[in-house]
Amino acid sequence: MSYLQIASWNIEHLGGHNRAERRQSAYALAEHIEMSGIHVIALQEIYVTPDEEVVKLVPSEFVVPRATSGTRRNSDLDTVCYLLEEHLDVAWRYEILENRNRGDKSQLCAVMWNTARVTLDKITPLPVKDGDHNLWDRKPHLLSFSSDQMVWRKDEAGNWHEVGEKRSFSLIPLHMKSNMGGATVNRIVRAKEALTLCEALKGMEGAYDPSLIMIGDTNILKYDEPAIETFINFGLTDLNNNDSATYWSVSHKGAPFDRAFISKNRKEYKYSRQYVLWSSDLQAHDRLLSDHYMIKIAVKDYVDDADPREA
Repeated sequence: MSYLQIASWNIEHLGGHNRAERRQSAYALAEHIEMSGIHVIALQEIYVTPDEEVVKLVPSEFVVPRATSGTRRNSDLDTVCYLLEEHLDVAWRYEILENRNRGDKSQLCAVMWNTARVTLDKITPLPVKDGDHNLWDRKPHLLSFSSDQMVWRKDEAGNWHEVGEKRSFSLIPLHMKSNMGGATVNRIVRAKEALTLCEALKGMEGAYDPSLIMIGDTNILKYDEPAIETFINFGLTDLNNNDSATYWSVSHKGAPFDRAFISKNRKEYKYSRQYVLWSSDLQAHDRLLSDHYMIKIAVKDYVDDADPREA
């Protein structure tokens, strides 16, 4: 019995440059992800790379295989998944999600997961209203995950038995409107995005697991934004309500962009908190990895709403 560790990371323009010009190293990315101990990660700023691109770790070795479960691939994520499997002896897979414009190949959301811990059962594009193409350029999707594990349970006679149990949860990777063009005007756009997202979920009530996690780069500058109030009124908890910095640059310093929202009053989320993984050398982090830090939460995988225990 264990915990699921779920993360989000905006990996600044991953695959957005020719390989010779890329500053990020798949080795550095894999190291950071392996160090984090996570099982599922929502990703932002992922670019589609050419299907015909050939990647080898060294010229004399074989071609790094595709690790995508869909049709869109990112060769850096292919390499990261290969390295994680090489180090951990567990297969990792990823799926790149479509933008509102289905032909977009840049600034996409994605999700990557440890196949030994969770299964991606279904991807549902959410029917959000786009407000004449001003909302949700990074169209939100609801991903249904499940996990199977053996757990120990005591019967009425006091004897312990190992039984198989299944868990499920819903995950929505977020990448909301940026602050480019003005923080005030885009705060209003994000408020509308939050409203349309919650309206879409209300229309799907009963069709997805209510153990809901929304996580990602919200671009929200402060806890008092109307978008957060909308999410809270919908029944979610903001795990970055103290505005801990998750983004850093020399010019802009810190900002609390990356946030996890979880369903209230769910036993598996009772002790869930948001953690920020950042290096003591912020400039090196920015130079080698991203201008965003990874955020992560832990979720009880050994107990859910059907379990009678209160722990």
